[in-house]
Amino acid sequence: MKKILLSTLLLLSTTSYSQELDEAYLASLPENVRKDVLQKMTDREELDKPVYRRPSLMIKKNYCSGSVTDGCIPKSRRFGSNFFDTMQTSFMPINEPNFDSSYILDFGDILEIQLIGQKNSIDELPIKRDGSINLPEIGKVFVSGLSLEAVNEMIKSKVANAYIGIEAFISLVNIRDIQVLITGSAFNPGIYTLNGNSNLLHALAMAGGISDQGSYRQVELIRNNEVINTIDLYDIFIHGKSGFGTRLRTGDSIIVKPSKELIRISGAVKRPSTYELLPDETFKDLFDFGNGFSAFADMSTLRIERLDKDNVNFIYIKNINDLAEIDPMPGDSLNIRGFERKSVTIRGAVKTPGTYIISKGETLSSLIEKAEGYNDDAYPFGSILINKKALSINQDSVERLYTSFVQKLITKGDALFASDSLPFVLEELKRSNTSGRVMAEFDLDVIKADPKIDTNLDDGDEIIVPTQTQQVYIFGEVNNTGATRYKAGTGLDEYLLTSGGLLESADNANIFIVHPNGEVKRVQSRRLSILNNRHNDILLYPGSVIYVPRKVNSREPALVASIWAPIVSAMATSITALSILDNNN
Repeated sequence: MKKILLSTLLLLSTTSYSQELDEAYLASLPENVRKDVLQKMTDREELDKPVYRRPSLMIKKNYCSGSVTDGCIPKSRRFGSNFFDTMQTSFMPINEPNFDSSYILDFGDILEIQLIGQKNSIDELPIKRDGSINLPEIGKVFVSGLSLEAVNEMIKSKVANAYIGIEAFISLVNIRDIQVLITGSAFNPGIYTLNGNSNLLHALAMAGGISDQGSYRQVELIRNNEVINTIDLYDIFIHGKSGFGTRLRTGDSIIVKPSKELIRISGAVKRPSTYELLPDETFKDLFDFGNGFSAFADMSTLRIERLDKDNVNFIYIKNINDLAEIDPMPGDSLNIRGFERKSVTIRGAVKTPGTYIISKGETLSSLIEKAEGYNDDAYPFGSILINKKALSINQDSVERLYTSFVQKLITKGDALFASDSLPFVLEELKRSNTSGRVMAEFDLDVIKADPKIDTNLDDGDEIIVPTQTQQVYIFGEVNNTGATRYKAGTGLDEYLLTSGGLLESADNANIFIVHPNGEVKRVQSRRLSILNNRHNDILLYPGSVIYVPRKVNSREPALVASIWAPIVSAMATSITALSILDNNN
């Protein structure tokens, strides 16, 4: 059989990971799985390639995702740090802000002067070191230090006085580069090249902002050895003032001073963070920086936590205005406790579906009571509780399961992976919607008899209550898939017979039944016959889902079952959710 090198598949790259795969084998894989196999091999290749950076690029800072490791940056807890989440990878200029009519011209800028009328011409005129340009037939005109708008009016006037019937149009076609020094407690101090339209905030962004020891309240711009401007970044970040200070010039220095008092506000405020307070500011200013109480704040729980050697003392505040009378000290923090609230959604066969705000400790049964109970046609046994944490865990486990099988597909080093059917099973796994369903009791009488089995709800939970159904759903490798009428006492074999029987491709050693309450049962029999009623003792309910997977030749059926289980579980959840949508339409 014809062989092709892995390097040929990967755009002719030649690395030590090159290996041989059957061209026909790769072509036989489903498109989605084939792409993932090739991507996995490409990732291997990329690990050994040298990394080249563009000479000028803004990148995100390498924040630590968990524990601090080599090369990562601990995420700052200070207010304002998110404004500088990116930084420049070199000291060369990159995309810079556009100029406007207030832009101040200087040496290095180039103006384009276009004359239209009895005389037509276009000239590009660089501003010379003495600050002038030389207008043809008019002479030297000094423009350095003037705004673009002022120069525009001046040149129009001179052309109008020198010519009759000629109008001048002025534009800035090239902006000078400038070099500034950023020093002090900047994140990445150094000499930076920017364009002539840049201001202090642009320069700080290039340097990655302020270090954890730097001040957001006192950033100085020095020109000719004099401080010409001091910027308080809180004026921009909190108060939204648009004045970013004087435009920079070559030779300017930006000094980030050390931080002032750092005081934290936490708990039930709209913007909890660590803020920098100036010497004349109080806890009332800190509270205002935090943007006031959140919707769930317990306003009677304001307290200042103050360090006293090995002790932590608490100063309780009765009135919010009293905060203005207390000066902060190093290590202080302000805390406002909040009432715990959660948002949960219930839809389907309840009298008042919708999204509810619940308190700490509320349970599934109390939510159903808030929704005024079940409708007469509700089917509690088939109800679903979807939890965000469970969804995240399931998504992660399915992704790891899929990745591990794709990795083994590359080498085909296991007898399991000699099966031609497995790639198609993986495609089903990739296409399936992961379910965040958790097992819960929905029968209110059962919960009343044993309150310990009631389920506590988390923020973001979703409850789906279906209506009563008289259907059993059969999918997979059978002759006729879909819904069939539920009949009490009917066993698995009879339902399979109703569906037209199993296909030759069916895996009768791994038939799955998903009960309405989410419980998954795997039928393990290598001699399953739809004619001998051997499985009629398996209980089935209205709303049960029977899934007959495709046969995968393997010595380890449990391993194959690990792929099918999340697929059929998600399928059953989707069927219930879709039935709710159908009933609402």
